[in-house]
Amino acid sequence: MAAPRPRFAILASGRGSNADRLMAAFATDLTDAELVLVASDHADAPVLEKASRRAVPTAVVERGDLTRESHEDALLETLGEAGAEHLLLAGYMRILSPRFLDEFGGSILNIHPSLLPDFPGLEAPARQWESGVAVAGATVHFVDEGVDSGPILLQGSIPVRGDEGPDGLADRIRTEVEHRIYPEALRLLIDRLRQQPTVTRALLSVSDKTGIADLARRLAALDIALIASGGTAAALAAAGIGITRVEEATGAREVLGGRVKTLHPAIHAGILADRRSPAHMTELAESGYAPIDLVVCNLYPFERTLASGAARHTVVENIDIGGPTLVRAAAKNADGGVTVVVDPADYPEVAAALEAAGAVPLALRRRLAAKGFDLVAGYDAAIAAWASGRPPQALRYGENPHQLAHLERDGTGRGVAAGRLLQGKELSYNNLLDLDAAYRAAYGPGLHRCALVKHTNPCGLAEAVTQAEAFRRALSGDPVAAFGGVLGFSAVLEEATAAAIIESGLFVECIAAPGFDPPSRQLLGSRRNLRLLAVPAGDPSPERMVHTVGGGRLVQDPDPGPDDPATWRVVTRLRLGDDRGEEARRAVALLKSNAVCVTSDRTLRGAGAGVMSRIDACRLALEKAADAARGATLASDGFFPFDDCVRLAAAAGVAVVVQPGGSRRDQEIIDACDELGLVMLLTGRRHFRH
Repeated sequence: MAAPRPRFAILASGRGSNADRLMAAFATDLTDAELVLVASDHADAPVLEKASRRAVPTAVVERGDLTRESHEDALLETLGEAGAEHLLLAGYMRILSPRFLDEFGGSILNIHPSLLPDFPGLEAPARQWESGVAVAGATVHFVDEGVDSGPILLQGSIPVRGDEGPDGLADRIRTEVEHRIYPEALRLLIDRLRQQPTVTRALLSVSDKTGIADLARRLAALDIALIASGGTAAALAAAGIGITRVEEATGAREVLGGRVKTLHPAIHAGILADRRSPAHMTELAESGYAPIDLVVCNLYPFERTLASGAARHTVVENIDIGGPTLVRAAAKNADGGVTVVVDPADYPEVAAALEAAGAVPLALRRRLAAKGFDLVAGYDAAIAAWASGRPPQALRYGENPHQLAHLERDGTGRGVAAGRLLQGKELSYNNLLDLDAAYRAAYGPGLHRCALVKHTNPCGLAEAVTQAEAFRRALSGDPVAAFGGVLGFSAVLEEATAAAIIESGLFVECIAAPGFDPPSRQLLGSRRNLRLLAVPAGDPSPERMVHTVGGGRLVQDPDPGPDDPATWRVVTRLRLGDDRGEEARRAVALLKSNAVCVTSDRTLRGAGAGVMSRIDACRLALEKAADAARGATLASDGFFPFDDCVRLAAAAGVAVVVQPGGSRRDQEIIDACDELGLVMLLTGRRHFRH
């Protein structure tokens, strides 16, 4: 069962003399590994020609105008497409970010022209010469977040000659030491990698025993020693499978009615010892402990117990302690050789890997570790929610009556999730979505703001000196769509505003505001089904935006909205008047894509949102705005791919157009604006919402 060949890539910026020695070594002495790519950040780097002569694949990922993060993303994509698992730096003149380093999990080597830890950083040979050292040299080390501070793999030295000067010393270090020890160090690393950590002992401790007997039989057939705890041991013994009980492995009996079983150094030292560290493995042996290479564990059914309505003491006894500790320990040491399995659905894949190679590949260990961390995080979150008195709140139904739903609070005490329902029926799933959209759209300092939302899109949005006027203006944006909508206000609701709402005759489902003064409560109390939600003070935006997809979650920062208008560019011959497009840009950033809106006098006049084509969004916004489009500002959440939208805008009398820009036809669209007498602002920031 041979271990797979490790796959390497070389990163180099210049001549690549060390890279050339490494390429030669891969072609002759290191055939049990594979060099899959030589990449550079300079298209004219001589190292690329050297690689081509040796028929090694090459790639160029130049920085250009890219940000550091975007450049690293492009480099990671290139390395990923080549299948690189480990990196060798050979004169690569860029500092790698912690995020980049994490992608390779401590598998990046570099060579430095000094005997580290002495003389890290730039100009090391010259500083060695100037210091008068008798011996100089070079070091091959793993790359970490510090400057030449990672673990040392190999060093080589030469005596300093009194007459060679700093340049001569630098040349000798390169030719007499670096060219020799870098391939030697690579040989050491490959030998380590080829000695893939095999699985000889497994710990089984599961609450859900689905598939555990079949897995245990397959492990036992591979002569993997099995340790099992409590009920798992009993179930396996009943199935006729030979196991060692945890208390036999630790020499300590279970205590406190089974609350303490696996919390013992014999267990956790065996899991946490990094197989790559000779010091760890020596200390483990000296302590009389043996490695545990595979941990199969799932947790007490806390959430199921809670949902069953069980008494508090039963719920408490179903808070797992040892299980999460086992999972976290094994997941932490995935790079160090340990595999954790928390889902019975993964048993066949792990067993097949062991049957094929006697080991679990690093990529699979990392994926399973992530699954373990995710399990523990969700488990702890559920316990914290229950213990703090904020368990999931069941809702009447989801988006539709046939869907179940509940609200999970994040404990920050912010936003509509922490709001206090002052009046009306229980809030529904859709109510909460619209309340969140309305309150976040209205939130902010300055003048009174009012947002009127339908299906999370503002159909009305306005600012005014008085709150009642802000409501009237918001309603004017689309009085038809406003029926059955949700209102959000930036300040405590006032009596005059409540009177304006009643006077309008508008049917409103819910109102969100930082509070409601007593007279407004009294007036709105006549509408018994109207829900009033008092939202806590403070920014209601979530710390992260989360969307679920099949098999996972997408997580991003919230869109902070438009950036500083002072950075926007007027790109047309006509210049700006009083309206700088700020309100239009803010409004369109709140709409679902594709989105176009028309604003004037701090009021949303028309919106086209959630439309598949931008031209249709533009038509809808202008149709809603009608005569109010004359002299108004039109904003788009994304760039215009053609000039059709600006021509529609001009025909409707729009004066200013605001968009991010970035289309390859930007100049055509700017020329059309000049032809039509429009002002156009490019902001440089897109505001898609899905």
